[in-house]
Amino acid sequence: SEHYQFFYFLDSIVARDIAQIIEIQESAFKKILTFLQVEAPDRRITYYLYPDEVIKTALMGDGWYAQSIYDEFCIHALYTDKIKAIGPHEDTHLLSLPWGLSIGFLQEGLAEYMVGNAWDGKPHHEYVREGIKKKMYPKLATFMRHEAWLETNDEQAIYFYSLAATFVAFLISTYGKQKFEQLYKQTGRKQSVEQNSSVFSEVYGKEIALLEYEFFEQV
Repeated sequence: SEHYQFFYFLDSIVARDIAQIIEIQESAFKKILTFLQVEAPDRRITYYLYPDEVIKTALMGDGWYAQSIYDEFCIHALYTDKIKAIGPHEDTHLLSLPWGLSIGFLQEGLAEYMVGNAWDGKPHHEYVREGIKKKMYPKLATFMRHEAWLETNDEQAIYFYSLAATFVAFLISTYGKQKFEQLYKQTGRKQSVEQNSSVFSEVYGKEIALLEYEFFEQV
């Protein structure tokens, strides 16, 4: 299509749904660029769509729903009867590259914010409220270390992705997109917890602990 190329098995349900998939992704592409206010990339996004976890694991090494590969500008995703890992999420990771590589917590938060709900269709904030009741979440400052996000439990992933999305939504709705863009561009996975935390103070005039308090008061 105009901004994508798709690879898939001819006897899979992707072949049946390819026209709809193109429509969904082209729409997501425009939505993301409009929000980020960045120029369209000079190459197409490549999608590899897999009919099940076994084949995906065998061919690319991981059976998880989807991954974006920055340096190859491509996305590997499941597309099955039960799991259709398409839409804005992975595309956001690639199209936000002009903003830089922030920490995982903000990257995933932005990607989920662009989706607008958890991957099962449930509102993000409902999962966050459940996560709070279950005392699942550490202090948000924990996630200022990029690796801390990668260490979260896959079985609880939907709660943590929802937390990131809801926090990003809070920052944008309360303090505006411009400040969030500054935050995103100035935080980084190679920076220390102290460096990333200090960016919050510089951008918002408040320490992350205070922003966290305001956030949980509103959830």
